Amino acid sequence: MNHPRIIGVGTANPPVKLTQQQSFHAAGYQGERIRNIFLNSAINYRHFYLEGVPNREETSDQLNQRYLRGAMKTGCQAILNCVKAAGTTVQDVDFLAVCTCTGYVCPDVGSRLIAHMGFSNRVQRASILGLGCAGALPTLQRAVDFVSANPGRQALVLAVEICSACYYVDNTLETVVGKALCAAGAAAFLLAGGRQGNSCYPQVIDFETFIDTEHIEEVGLQHREGKLRIVLGASIQHLAGPMIEMPSSVFPELYYEITEICPPPPSFSFWTRSYGTVIRGQETGE
Repeated sequence: MNHPRIIGVGTANPPVKLTQQQSFHAAGYQGERIRNIFLNSAINYRHFYLEGVPNREETSDQLNQRYLRGAMKTGCQAILNCVKAAGTTVQDVDFLAVCTCTGYVCPDVGSRLIAHMGFSNRVQRASILGLGCAGALPTLQRAVDFVSANPGRQALVLAVEICSACYYVDNTLETVVGKALCAAGAAAFLLAGGRQGNSCYPQVIDFETFIDTEHIEEVGLQHREGKLRIVLGASIQHLAGPMIEMPSSVFPELYYEITEICPPPPSFSFWTRSYGTVIRGQETGE
């Protein structure tokens, strides 16, 4: 079977880069306990979309407008890097799917990028909102579905977040951890099938999903005083690893089937598993 392949990848980050010490002060936090959370996060630096000196008094309207400006600039650059890597242009894209959760605008970010970047006026689109950290993978699945149903056509996936626009500060652990980890950036994938899917490109084989709703409130965004508050519960550090490993034990037949369909090539092969997604890549080395 001719599975869709990823023929281009592009990433982008805003230019402002802060160390954890700098981001601790920029957020307005004080106290050694919270400072230690920032400094012991195993992060050297993070990118933020800031316009001048950080304004801790921004209204919810101002935060959302900053989100839009950051998402447009960062998302646009990631798309340009992606199509350049694939040797094509946005005019050749048949389907655009955008996932984001750190702001809300209507028309959506995808529609605005279509207008701003000169996509074809026949491009199909999808906006995937509110899925948080895992949002990129369901969005990738929608693009795979499109390419599988439309051989010879291309689908572009964009994931973009401007977490500094979710500026709500309190001293609770779940808020502090979110402030210590989240940043701003964008990534884009271009997928194709049929004759465009050169065998040297990574191939997306299949998806399986396992959703555990018991801890649904442990991670996400909440509205507080009209602003978005990033929430990362303390239990996440213990839950994330087992959840990522869960699909292989719950759906062992998927991994057996993939191995049977796509035996490892003799030169090089890798598998990627994250939230139930399997991507097989290969390089011939010839």
